[in-house]
Amino acid sequence: MTPHVNENLDNDKPILVTIAELNANAKVHMHTVDKDSPHPDQMQESICIVGPPGTAKTANATTTFRQLWADRHGCDLDEVALLVCRCAGRDAAEFIGMGIPQKETELERYENEISTRNSIPDLLIQIERARQGLHASTNGKKAKAILLVLDEALQADIAVQKTLSSLYYRNENTLGGFDAGPNVCVVITGNRQGDKAGASAMLSMNRDRVVYYEMEGYTVPALQGYEEFLKSRDVLPIFTQYVIENLATAPWDSDMEKDKSHMTFRSFFMVTQTLQTFWEMNNTTELTFAMQKAIAARLGVRGANSIADFIRLKNEGVPTADEIMADPEKASVPTDTGAQASAGGVALFAVKDSATAEGALCYISRLRKDLRVSLFAQVLHVATKGGFIMNSDRASKFIGTNSRLITILESLQG
Repeated sequence: MTPHVNENLDNDKPILVTIAELNANAKVHMHTVDKDSPHPDQMQESICIVGPPGTAKTANATTTFRQLWADRHGCDLDEVALLVCRCAGRDAAEFIGMGIPQKETELERYENEISTRNSIPDLLIQIERARQGLHASTNGKKAKAILLVLDEALQADIAVQKTLSSLYYRNENTLGGFDAGPNVCVVITGNRQGDKAGASAMLSMNRDRVVYYEMEGYTVPALQGYEEFLKSRDVLPIFTQYVIENLATAPWDSDMEKDKSHMTFRSFFMVTQTLQTFWEMNNTTELTFAMQKAIAARLGVRGANSIADFIRLKNEGVPTADEIMADPEKASVPTDTGAQASAGGVALFAVKDSATAEGALCYISRLRKDLRVSLFAQVLHVATKGGFIMNSDRASKFIGTNSRLITILESLQG
């Protein structure tokens, strides 16, 4: 049982949630049914998530929320269609449909007179296509449930926000007067008025139709939730270790000052991908001064220096790729967790053929258990992509005891 907190909320402060708290509550919301809905098991409320740019609102919704919605319906992840609709910059007519003149043929009083009928909004067409197995997110399967993310909704024109109100309200579940169908989870994301993102306050009628959460930002509890998100995206362990060791000191910053780059969840994740590409291309985990400038171009100077210092520190005593591959069973293994993560990265980037893949698995098997799974998975990913054959008992045993990797391999081969 989760312990109770003997503390009341402060009436004079905004109610803020961490990623972990949001996900825990989302699970409850997804299981809470509107008994008056025409669709069985319909969710009672849409979930609105607001907060600073780059705080993983949309990323969390499209990953963790999608898995929660799949669990709610007892189906595979790719049986939940993921539709992300960016609302900012769109016209209300795109959501409500266009009025099309038609000649009346059924009502005697108005027979042969011209009346106006609304077209079906494209968003509902996309939802129905997903139910028929025609949406890319379901890999050809017919969707059993729909996760609809209305992104940048508070940056949208007021007319768009008015149009979406009947879709926000799960009891109505309509758009442009047309029913959206069963098993729809609606998630609204947006920024706050003070975030310099062109957002406006949510209309009061819509606030009354959703459960409204504001993200806490970059507190220590929020960062712990972000660490789990990074692991779910198979980010290199050196970067999750950076977050773990710098929970309270890393220069996270949700507010942009004087048009300078700053370090957010989004920008940090993108830097992890850039650095991994750089290291793969150069068979190393070292940084050049030019690459440090590339980090600064995304995270700002403070963020770049913080990460560069961490990487340099963890690279001390790490064997080279040649040393690892020369004797993976005896090459030195650092004692520090972060240094082990760096060494595992060196082994990973040395994978060029079947022999080096086997060598990498051998070396990584000597690292801490919490590092092994992620690094083994990435070696197998590279090996599968390159068509490298591995016959060792080590590889077979690992795949057998980590079923998650079977899904990864099947997706790569498919």
